[in-house]
Amino acid sequence: MTALPASAAAVGPGSAADAEMAARDPSTSLAVSGIDKSFGGIQALTDCSLAVRKGSITALIGPNGSGKTTLFNCITGFYEPDRGRVYVRGVPITGRRPSDIVHLGVMRTFQVTRIFRRMTVLENMIVPVRQLTLRALFTAAIKGHERDRAEALLEFVGLQDLRHEQAGSLSFGQQKLLELGAALMAEPEIVLLDEPAGGLNPVMIEKIAGYVRELNGRGVTFLIIEHNMGFVMNLCDPVIVMHRGTVIAQGSPAAVREDPIVLDAYLGD
Repeated sequence: MTALPASAAAVGPGSAADAEMAARDPSTSLAVSGIDKSFGGIQALTDCSLAVRKGSITALIGPNGSGKTTLFNCITGFYEPDRGRVYVRGVPITGRRPSDIVHLGVMRTFQVTRIFRRMTVLENMIVPVRQLTLRALFTAAIKGHERDRAEALLEFVGLQDLRHEQAGSLSFGQQKLLELGAALMAEPEIVLLDEPAGGLNPVMIEKIAGYVRELNGRGVTFLIIEHNMGFVMNLCDPVIVMHRGTVIAQGSPAAVREDPIVLDAYLGD
């Protein structure tokens, strides 16, 4: 179930067997095979399978409550699936701790930004690359190589002049940029973005899109949850669609946009 070329029509979700096969393909960065996840009596994910092609900017879309963020949490170790497997470059990572998955080259951002508001912008940049207690985070000195990389990334996202400001003083858009910059500190091969355009004005949305394009040109693979369809259609290919905890379609932006199954999922909700 590797990603379809841009000219392909939208197709069905494939199967766990397809995902297992894709996981063994060197061109696949990430594969999810037959994931189930429930919370009490609520089934959040059901036999969810997908693959992300190396070097792609892949979108993961679907109505609210379709299981997108739950899937991100299963991929990055914040939740352990009830059933199924996750692979990164063919290596099974199911059940590993989030910090271990970071060291395998996978980073993510969150729908609601997670920053340390009383730490400086620069200090926030070291959090993803260290396994520290909360107390140690506020006392740890920044090493020379960490500072150099952090300042280079802050310059990349346009926050270098704010590096000594408290992170809590940043605007919401600047906090999104800080979270993106911090996610890059560990030099990830694949970045999972959870609604990067959510709550931002058009200028900031285009800025985020520009950073994603530039990073992708440097070899970073992206899987992006997003509700802003303009952002998705102008940036991502392929597009994977989830509904009620499983993948219902995938294909090029144009094909997915016209797929009656996808339209029914959105209009029905």
